[in-house]
Amino acid sequence: MPTRLCCHTTPPCPNPAVYRGRCTTHSRAREKQTHKNKAFYNTKRWRMLRRQVLFDQPICAHCDDALATDVDHIKPIEQGGSTWDRANLQPLCTSCHSTKTRQEQA
Repeated sequence: MPTRLCCHTTPPCPNPAVYRGRCTTHSRAREKQTHKNKAFYNTKRWRMLRRQVLFDQPICAHCDDALATDVDHIKPIEQGGSTWDRANLQPLCTSCHSTKTRQEQA
């Protein structure tokens, strides 16, 4: 079976992938970011804001066809997007949210 290289692209990483398409160094960095985000998304303030967004706009903002189940930051927080600004939030269905997240992580 051929060895896959790390999917980290900026700059390209020549190391072999060991976990979820990333090398040991980049998978650890990704896990640290995930744990940091979990603390934010577990706050009562976020849960209330998320509930309000989904109540105001129950249909997916991208496909206009499915029920929205996720609230997405239009400009990601890591790229300077506002955390709490209502104008930076959009309701998305699970499929559209997954697609958008994959594109941002690539």
